[in-house]
Amino acid sequence: MEYYVRRGEQQFGPYTLAEMQEYAQGGRILQTDLAKSEGLTDWVPVSQILGNIPAPVAAPVTVAAPLEAIPLPPNLHWAILLVILIAGRIFGLLFLFFNWIWSMILANWARRLVNDNKAMVLVAMYPAGFLAGAFAVGFGGAAHMTGVIAIGGIMILGGLIAYIVGIFKIRDAMEEYYNTKENIALTLSGVMTFFFSTVYLQYHINRIARWKQTGILS
Repeated sequence: MEYYVRRGEQQFGPYTLAEMQEYAQGGRILQTDLAKSEGLTDWVPVSQILGNIPAPVAAPVTVAAPLEAIPLPPNLHWAILLVILIAGRIFGLLFLFFNWIWSMILANWARRLVNDNKAMVLVAMYPAGFLAGAFAVGFGGAAHMTGVIAIGGIMILGGLIAYIVGIFKIRDAMEEYYNTKENIALTLSGVMTFFFSTVYLQYHINRIARWKQTGILS
């Protein structure tokens, strides 16, 4: 039987009974934390589960730091995000502006998941490449300089490619973290990531948020 452990709004697990004993002895799980298994309908104090079960005797070791989960980004519903992006397309730059902001929020979160700045840098290249490229295209068009227009187009394309790679870096960070630190066997589709980028990632963030609240990954 496996157990989930809850401390405040954060949830961890699943753990076997032996793992709970080990973590309780090391101070990573507290007797006042709440726990629940598939056979329990309510959360109960860890002490009720481990109270009469002797913890294994271990050699003195340095006590590990308490479990700390990386907080989720804003839990905006993916459907609302989709509506905003669709509406933004009607107004042109509004779509780009909001998508830039949200991708930067997700990239900053991914940086915390795996302690790596690659996603942040790549996503930031998207607005930089677009704005610089748009300026070059506008200037080249006004001056009738086809070479400058071509350079502007390349800069816009380069920013878009960097953005797509950055989105996949966010995806990789999510899979790595949620298959190691908070193991929920998370698997994200490459095809869906490519075509729906921030909306698809936000959909899974909503799933993870529900899991943290209910213990059920739906």
